[in-house]
Parts: sequence; C-alpha cells; structure tokens
Amino acid sequence: MGKRATRIAACVLAGVMAMQMTGCGNKKVDYTLDGESGSASGYSDDGSNDAGGSLAKSLGIPEKCDETFDVGNSGLSEISCSGSIDIPDTDSMKRVYYSTMKLDAAQIQSIVEGLLDKSQGIYIRKDGVQTKDELKSMIESTEKFKKEAQGQGDDSSDAWYDTQIETYKKQMADAPDSLPLLENYDDPYSSYTGKYGDKEYTVSISQYGGEDDNTDAGVYISFYKSESEENKLLDGVSGATYTYVTGISNATDIDLTNVTNESKLTENDAISQAMNFLSKMGIDGMESTKTEPLARIWSDDNGEVKQTKVSGYSVTLSRSIYGAKEREGELYNVDNLQTQNGYMFEPGDSVTLNIDDDGVVDMFAQLYTDPSSLQAEDVELMSWNDMIAKANEGIATYYEKYQTRYGKVQFNNVALRYMATADDDGKLCYIPAWIFTQSEELRGQDTVGEISQIVCINAIDGSCIDIVDNAKKMKLWETY
Repeated sequence: MGKRATRIAACVLAGVMAMQMTGCGNKKVDYTLDGESGSASGYSDDGSNDAGGSLAKSLGIPEKCDETFDVGNSGLSEISCSGSIDIPDTDSMKRVYYSTMKLDAAQIQSIVEGLLDKSQGIYIRKDGVQTKDELKSMIESTEKFKKEAQGQGDDSSDAWYDTQIETYKKQMADAPDSLPLLENYDDPYSSYTGKYGDKEYTVSISQYGGEDDNTDAGVYISFYKSESEENKLLDGVSGATYTYVTGISNATDIDLTNVTNESKLTENDAISQAMNFLSKMGIDGMESTKTEPLARIWSDDNGEVKQTKVSGYSVTLSRSIYGAKEREGELYNVDNLQTQNGYMFEPGDSVTLNIDDDGVVDMFAQLYTDPSSLQAEDVELMSWNDMIAKANEGIATYYEKYQTRYGKVQFNNVALRYMATADDDGKLCYIPAWIFTQSEELRGQDTVGEISQIVCINAIDGSCIDIVDNAKKMKLWETY
C-alpha cells in the first residue's frame, strides 16, 4: 500500500502539473467545441497586437503590457506588470453558462469497456481493498527492498520495512482471494481492473458533484498499470523501489537537457494515439496544447533517482470554448491563497497521456465542463485602456483584502481567457477575464505551473474577481 500510494501520488502529481501547464506541440489538432482554433501570436507592422484578430484591434490591445498600478492600502511598495499579452484568435468572446460534468452508469460503462477487454474479465475494486496475492507480492517486494538497502550498508529503514511487512500480513487475514467480477457500474468511486492489450491496467473514476457532495468539481479519470506490471519494471534497477513517467518539464531535480529521446514515435504519432485513446473513452472536443518528451524515472524510498530514460511523449489536450482557452495554470503556489485556511479545487478540462513505443503508459483526465450544456450570450468587452483604468482601483483593494508576504508584485504574464465563475444568482458561467500572473521561471520550462501571484479582471466590467469567494460560490472550496 505504501509503495503503491507513493507511486500513484507521484504519477498523479506529474499528471496534474502537466495538465495545467500551457504550451504547444508541433501539431495543432482542431477539436474545439465550435471548430475554431485557439490563440495565436504575432504583431502587425505598425506595432499593434495582431494576435487576437479583430478582437485585439477593436479593444486597442497593445503588443506588450507595461503598467504600474496604484498600491493603495495594500502594504505593497509596487504593483506592476511588464510582459507579453496572449490573446485568443477570435473576433468576440461571450458569457457562457454551463453545467459541470456528471457520468451516469451507462457512460462509466462506455469508458471502462472502451479501454478494458471485457471478454477477459473486468474486476471491481472498492475502498482500496487488496487481494491475498497482491499483498503477498507486496510483502515479497518490501523484503527485497529491505535486503537491497542492507546490502548497500543502509539499515536505517529496517524498522519502517518491518512495519510495512507486518501491516500487510495482518491485512492478509481478511483479504479476498480475488477481486469480484464486475456486476454493475453503480458506484461512482470504484476502480476497475482488466486487460488492456496484454497488460493489466486499472481505470479509476471519481466524481465530485453528487447530491451529498460539498464540492462540485466534475470528474477525474485515471488509467495506469497494475502493481504487478509496475514491479516488472523495477527488475534490474538496483535500489529502485518505485518508478513513474512524467514530461521532462516536471522532472525538475534531474538535468535532462541533452538526453536523447529513444522513442521511434514522432510527436504527431503520439498526438494521433492520444486522440484515438480518447475516442475509445467517448471524449471529444479536445485539442492538443502541449507535447514534450517523456521521462521514466526510477527512485528509492528517499526520492533519490537511480535511473532515468527518455522514450516517448507526454501529450496534453485541453478544451477550448468558442475559440478561446480556459484559464490555465495551477494556483497551489499562489502566495496570498496559501493563507486562506482552505483548498480550492481547480476547474478545468484537460487530459494528459503518457505514450511510449508500446502505447499509452498512463492517463489522467479532469473533465469539469459538460460540453452539451453550454449556452452562450453576447457581451461587450471593455477596451484595454478602460479595463486598465478600472483595474488600477481594484487590484490594490484586492491585495488589501488578501495580503501577500511579497513586498512587490510584478506581473510578467497577461492573457485573455475564459474563467469559470458563478453569477449573482449562483449560476455557473464562463466569462472573458484578463489573467495577470507573476510566474517563477523553472529551469527555462513553462512558467504557468509556478504561479506565485494572480489577479483576474472581469473583461466585461473591469472588476477584480474575488478568487476565494468565487470558488466558494461554485462549490470548489474546501475549508481546513
């Protein structure tokens, strides 16, 4: 259990980070909701922003943002912005009402049986139960890791290994001989195990948004190799107790700058496989937004890397709405949100698939928006100058309410995106919003995953969106 939990956490974290980070691959696949493409870049000869087409021209959006805002009573010595402006290549944006994604039993069945071979049997796992054979394998693996550590002169972890072994032995008494064969799909939190090709895989589905849930965060789906399949990959790597794959931009503790990708696949091959995989799940409306080389990492219990190999690609696909992207970038590192005694579920629609020469290694999907529920209303956006004037008042007030430990806030990215909100009546809707972020560069890779400051300005009326209050109204805030 300990090793599996560690492994799943590592893979899911890598998947979530990759999922939320922006970027672009060499191939743009047009799978948007309305058939329009996403954002573009480039400027006209006169210096005006040509990236957003007629929208950019009608709003008077400059090539770059170079603004200093009033600090008011925020306690900050500076609030400024110096950076490029990312604009969707569209002539308008709308207010879009939506419902969150919910899966019924028939849809869950379609996903599971689209991936796992029902003819070879699909088994259901509830509450993380382990079979006797699985526990026996975990005991053997733990004993092996203990001996390897001792062989390297390290006996400091003996007590931990012994505790794990005893825990597994106690669980053996009540463990079933085998997982039960699937009978129905009435449990929204189950895991399903079966054959994908010639290997054993698990499909896990979690839904947040039922009548008894305090959160309404949509659906999370993961697809990964079984414990026994993963253990096979540990053979021959001395000292390694777990292994996982991730895009190279997430392997921040390892220098993979000059490592050659050993895969026979091209980026386009990987994107095509990713699209085909989603088709098996019945998921559409996604476009490729990022492709990068895939690293497999073998580590020990202390996180020390024992071996790495770059082979394959990590492909991220995201949903666009009426030709524009949703707000991207995780907010786990935003300074003034860390002090609010709560956790915000990140709304978004994105899938990350890790693919090597053998096919899909694993997959993590967050499906927040029900695309069939979208209802759009025309809105008029404020001009750039009017928005900046209004933001000059609102940003200082926002930082007065949500204090930051930083002495200065220096935004270095600005993007016009759709942001999930709740209106005055509590109805969920996407609105156009200017997203100002300060991002910390991470070894020259994408910076949106390391956002330390963020302010979101309603592009319709110029008001500063209260991120915490908005999350609470949307049932995306969990207090701790």
